[in-house]
Amino acid sequence: MKLEPITAEVAEKYRKEFAQLYFENVRSNAFHEHYTYDEAYKKMDDLIGHLADNTAVVYGAFDDEELVAFIWAYVHPFREETRMYVSEIRVKEEYRKQGIGSQLLRQVEDKAKEIGLHTIYLHAEAGNMDARRFYESCGYVEERIQMRKEIKVE
Repeated sequence: MKLEPITAEVAEKYRKEFAQLYFENVRSNAFHEHYTYDEAYKKMDDLIGHLADNTAVVYGAFDDEELVAFIWAYVHPFREETRMYVSEIRVKEEYRKQGIGSQLLRQVEDKAKEIGLHTIYLHAEAGNMDARRFYESCGYVEERIQMRKEIKVE
């Protein structure tokens, strides 16, 4: 397994693979059942644009030449501090529980330290206990709870 920083050029080369991983991640969330692959493919314009502008931190995990996982993070102001925000992390199902996700998180943590940030944060679906346990095993703790309510429009 090879982990490497992703450039805009590499993201363009692997656009379909990034889009597929992104699509699977969004579709696994409770409130995105109508999300399409075309939307995920278009979202890769954002990823590539942020990489070209040097406003994103992206690492990929490759098995030979196959993209099997990635993490997408960026610097983000939060309350009275600046943090690194992990926007996306996705590991193909068959590559899970091999340490790839924790290695990707460590890459982002190292980058945050390198640029002088002291905090990283991310979001997890409340009902995704596997993800929550994974993040906790990597040292992440709950900071706040997000709540929502659907209202009927008549």
